[in-house]
Amino acid sequence: MPRSVPSLCAPLAAAVLSLGVAPSAAAQDPARTVGDTVPLAADGAVAVDTHEGTITVTTWERDRLAYRIAPVSAEDSMVASNAIVRRTDQGFSIDQDGASWSLHIPGLLRISPSAGGNLAAHYHVTMPETATLEIEDYASTIDVSGVEGDVEIDTHAGTVAVDSVDGMLDLGAHSGRITATGIRGGVALDVFSGDASVAFETLSAPSTAEIHSGTLRFFLPAGAGFTLQTDLDSTGLVVDEAFGPPSSNDKGRAFNGGGPTLALDAPPGAVTVHPLEAREAVDQP
Repeated sequence: MPRSVPSLCAPLAAAVLSLGVAPSAAAQDPARTVGDTVPLAADGAVAVDTHEGTITVTTWERDRLAYRIAPVSAEDSMVASNAIVRRTDQGFSIDQDGASWSLHIPGLLRISPSAGGNLAAHYHVTMPETATLEIEDYASTIDVSGVEGDVEIDTHAGTVAVDSVDGMLDLGAHSGRITATGIRGGVALDVFSGDASVAFETLSAPSTAEIHSGTLRFFLPAGAGFTLQTDLDSTGLVVDEAFGPPSSNDKGRAFNGGGPTLALDAPPGAVTVHPLEAREAVDQP
């Protein structure tokens, strides 16, 4: 899975936010927030690279991006000085580097190591709805909604909620809980161990899902046409009878006459396919 947006890897002018905040000032105001609103092309790219905390991404019909960054606690008060923002009209990235160097002002300006460690932050980003989004994370609570472009999320042990995505959703996790609703494109899902639920409004692109252990639930409209590609037989994969009996073709098992492929790599019993209207009942914790 790609780790960065290519357009953001070119040398860009980096604006390091709130450098040199004295520890005493940060301790007095642990909820200190930094942010800005900057131009971003409607087809631009947004990237957030962080360790833990919360990441909330919403969209609007503007060629601008607004962001806010706040430390989770007083102990994380150096997060602002470790948040490196790079931007052009086509790309925007936030990189919270807990091992970076920062400026320190104890009365005399000097360069010194930052507070160190992996700092926790609350990130809120509002971006053009047609831009693409990439999130690289370790253990945050991630909430993304209203993106018409492609979305890529890679987390080690985060909790992910995605709603209303038109483009391709590429989502990888080692563990954690994943919930995706209002999906109108395709998905590429790779989960080592966890619980994932994906609800399609429409399945309009070939999709893949791989899980090593845990559960994976798919929800599609009962009349949706799709083709399952999997080594699992009917005893290892449950497809609700609402989709009717499948027919076989050279691509797999076709439901409702076939359609975009849904390729599954999972152990027996890990995957179920349900009609969309059953989601609330099936997805109860």
